[in-house]
Amino acid sequence: MKTLFLDFDEDKIINTIPERLPLFPLDNVVFFPNTILPLHIFEERYKQMIIDSSNSHNLICMTLLNPELGDDDQQTLSNTGCIGRIINNEEADDGKKNIILYGLRRIEITKLFYDKPYREAKIKIIETSPTNNSEAFKKRIIELINKWNLLLDGYTDDYKIKIENSYTLSKITDTLSSSMVSKALDRQILLEELDEGIRAEKIIDVLESRIEILSGKIEIPDSESTLIN
Repeated sequence: MKTLFLDFDEDKIINTIPERLPLFPLDNVVFFPNTILPLHIFEERYKQMIIDSSNSHNLICMTLLNPELGDDDQQTLSNTGCIGRIINNEEADDGKKNIILYGLRRIEITKLFYDKPYREAKIKIIETSPTNNSEAFKKRIIELINKWNLLLDGYTDDYKIKIENSYTLSKITDTLSSSMVSKALDRQILLEELDEGIRAEKIIDVLESRIEILSGKIEIPDSESTLIN
């Protein structure tokens, strides 16, 4: 068993990215920066990918695979993905590998390589555009999160949203995009949206819609509750 931690220099990693990185396409998986992704690896080619990555840079790029679009990678692989750092790596008794990735940055896949059992990619880091209204967006999103959590008070804590007030707007929107948007293609749209303000507006729409649906299904508590921020 090999365990890694989050005490790494993200900027140094980004500034020293190798020419080629392992690429792991999956259908229904859209990986966002600032999020955690557990993966269970059982295919031999991807087990080799984990070994190779762990022996060098501990980096893997994820992208959405849509096999319905055709048979060729140019058709089925999304060009926008996310680069992740392996922060935990364990091998089960049956040889399967269980890893955890921490999302670093959005990426654009510029070239694919096929000379290993798994795909590799040349990538470019994608920078997002901040908004001048980040504090207003954060305030509205946190208000909606509190309302969502209040609706669930007395029913279940499993689906309550836990967001720290210290999170940046970008981290909040990425976290909620990953956890609250059900359809992979909708999550991919949010991953590809580089305008932080537009992403925030879309997340606000999602939260308002979910709250409206939930409000019609359960009774709103009368007593005040301690809210999770």
